[in-house]
Amino acid sequence: MILPAGAAAAMPEILQAREDRAERQRALLSEFGRPIVSFTMNIPGPVKDTPLIRFAFRAGLCRLRELLGEPVCEQTLFRRTGCEALLVYERPAAAVKAVCLSIEEEGEIGRLYDLDVLGIDGRKLSREGERACLICGGPVSLCARSRAHGLPALETRTVELLCAFAGDHLGVLAAEALQEEAAFTPKPGLVDARNSGAHRDMDLSLFQRSAAALEPHLRRFAALGLEGASPKELRRAGRAAEAAMFAVTGGVNTHKGAVYSLALLLWAAGASFFRGGSLFAIAAAGARALPAARDTHGSAVRARYELRGVRGEAMAGFPTLRRCWEVLEAEGALAALLWSMAHLEDTNLYHRGGEAGAAFVRGEAAAILEAPAEDREALAVALDGELIRRNLSPGGSADLLALALFLQALGRRMEPEALSLR
Repeated sequence: MILPAGAAAAMPEILQAREDRAERQRALLSEFGRPIVSFTMNIPGPVKDTPLIRFAFRAGLCRLRELLGEPVCEQTLFRRTGCEALLVYERPAAAVKAVCLSIEEEGEIGRLYDLDVLGIDGRKLSREGERACLICGGPVSLCARSRAHGLPALETRTVELLCAFAGDHLGVLAAEALQEEAAFTPKPGLVDARNSGAHRDMDLSLFQRSAAALEPHLRRFAALGLEGASPKELRRAGRAAEAAMFAVTGGVNTHKGAVYSLALLLWAAGASFFRGGSLFAIAAAGARALPAARDTHGSAVRARYELRGVRGEAMAGFPTLRRCWEVLEAEGALAALLWSMAHLEDTNLYHRGGEAGAAFVRGEAAAILEAPAEDREALAVALDGELIRRNLSPGGSADLLALALFLQALGRRMEPEALSLR
């Protein structure tokens, strides 16, 4: 394997970037007088900046935020000479260093992270022991001095680590989105932490077990995209995921619609690292290459009411999902769910309540969105009781919320171009 196309950086540029970074470090120390994390990537060879490298780098930044909180100040640059960030923290330098070491050591991708910590005196805090070679695991200084492995082998190993991380991390983000959606409360007519909604065969623990069982399959979808696999291969993987879901739920359909959409989005995300372009466009092409489902409740409802359905949404490039994601970013999860309930052609609602049931849910959700934000939760709880009474479950909107939560996580890690419309 080789890195996706990227411009090579010349050694004078790399050396100048180091000088520039040192100057910015001095300026931040002078301004804030606080410890600084200097975060770069250990990428062998002249190509230092690609979408795949940036994804791993941004994931590292997200991990820093998870463990250290928001920095006092951050400077992040993406240049031909590599990704780099300087982050100022209101914490003791030794505590910051301990966290950085844990990030470098908690997974294989940490071997590509270079997280230096500068104390308030400007000195870099040392680490105990030496970092390991990417290939043999021995002391990196010995391998570097002897040139034990050669640049091609190091470049190949680097891409292997980046691809393995991207596939695993994308799958984990998708599984976390499913878990987050399941636990989000209140969700009118749906399973949440309060009750089982308009369902007698489901509860929150069942959804949580289903999401956990799906995680390795979600990772597989992303890996297939990274490997350049065909939609036909993706379809086989999707069937395996559905079988795993039904096995853990005893035949109950908890996530079938979400699995279809996540399979396409994860496959497209993986493919976008090498192909470039919008993952929505890649996913849409994949959906068009797959045959429509037959002899299902969803297919029957789509035909009867002339609905686009989940496949039509995917073939169009997920326009409803993209709008739901915008609402999520602007107003939060409850507003995103209600917006989806007010706009989505939800085949589950048509199956349970026909046109009248679907129209009722759309109208009630739209009315709640018109209410003051502070009143929406109480109104959603009241609507929950009414949907339970009417046996109406907006399951498609639950799936859409999970997908929007996944895109929200992607938005912090992927290139803006990959999440654009083109």
